[in-house]
Amino acid sequence: MPITIRDTIMARYSWQFQRGRKIDNCVPTQWLPVVEDLCMAIEETIPVADRPAFYWLDIKEKHGALAVDYVAPSNMASKIEALVAAAIVRIPLL
Repeated sequence: MPITIRDTIMARYSWQFQRGRKIDNCVPTQWLPVVEDLCMAIEETIPVADRPAFYWLDIKEKHGALAVDYVAPSNMASKIEALVAAAIVRIPLL
C-alpha cells in the first residue's frame, strides 16, 4: 500500500498520535495541508517537556467542516484552542 499524505503527517508528528485516533479517512485530501500546518503549529507551541500530555482524540470531517478533539496540558489550552480555531477557518466548507 502506498504511503499517503495522511501517513506522512502522522509519522512526522508521531508524538501527537501516540494515543487516541489517527487522522480519519473521511478528512478530504485537500484539507490535509491545513491539518499538517496545525500539527506543526502544535509542535512549535508545546514545549518538549509538556508533549506527553498532548494527543489528538480525533481529527475528522463532520457536517462539512473540520472537527478536532484533543487532550492538552491545561497551561496550553487557550493557545491550542486558538491554533485549532485558526485552522478550522482555513478549511473550505464542503
